[in-house]
Amino acid sequence: MPRRWAGLAAAALLGALAAGALAQGGTATTVIVERGERVITVVQRALAADGARSILNNPNCEDSVRTHLFVGPPPGFVETTIDATRLTSAIAIVRVPDGDEDETIELLPGRATIDRPGCLEAVDDADAEPVTLEQGRTTVTGTRFFLEQDTDLARMDGPIALSRASDDGAVTLEATAGVLLLDVKTEDATLEGDVVVTSDDRVSRADRLELDESAGIALLTGDPAVSRRGDEEVRGRTLRYDLETDDVVAIGAVGATFEIDLD
Repeated sequence: MPRRWAGLAAAALLGALAAGALAQGGTATTVIVERGERVITVVQRALAADGARSILNNPNCEDSVRTHLFVGPPPGFVETTIDATRLTSAIAIVRVPDGDEDETIELLPGRATIDRPGCLEAVDDADAEPVTLEQGRTTVTGTRFFLEQDTDLARMDGPIALSRASDDGAVTLEATAGVLLLDVKTEDATLEGDVVVTSDDRVSRADRLELDESAGIALLTGDPAVSRRGDEEVRGRTLRYDLETDDVVAIGAVGATFEIDLD
């Protein structure tokens, strides 16, 4: 699959590739990664005055790999987009292996130390802003995002914190988990590992949550998945969670308990 760079004037791009580095100017530095039919765009959104660095096409960091390194310290950031999915981070590394293998994309929080060859030497992530993923009204934060070669499944390491807002911007639902998996091809997001979902007085627990942000639906699975609101409890191997109405319906083998006030 051909690799392309966009977002620079032709002369600026050729100069950056020849020198192996680019000081951020008025035009945003951009690298485009093609994964199947999906286009992933990595853009520098920080300014050189704030310490931003964009070091492109660097062969000095890893054997048989050319590296694109973006450092976007606050108040700026590096923006990575996959159609309707937007990610922001302080550091982004795109590794381009020699040959026909796919690129990898790694997003990190923290302050970067860059050595003389222009490679990432160290990262100080103390008190750093997390890596953030946004889809529609849903925002997810984590500590590292990584898209490996030869797969459409990217991983965001936890602790994972998810929040979903209503139309007026108020947070209506929150969730925590151990890890997030993002299917780059479909943009479906899945939370795994001790998933806890909280909305008003409803608390749901599961091993796995599959999010369909566009439909406003989540599927909770577990052995069993359990959702409680007050004295009501619904449990089953799969629960269908309507993110708009906060209603939960068990699919397949189910169990439920309700407290009825006979007075």
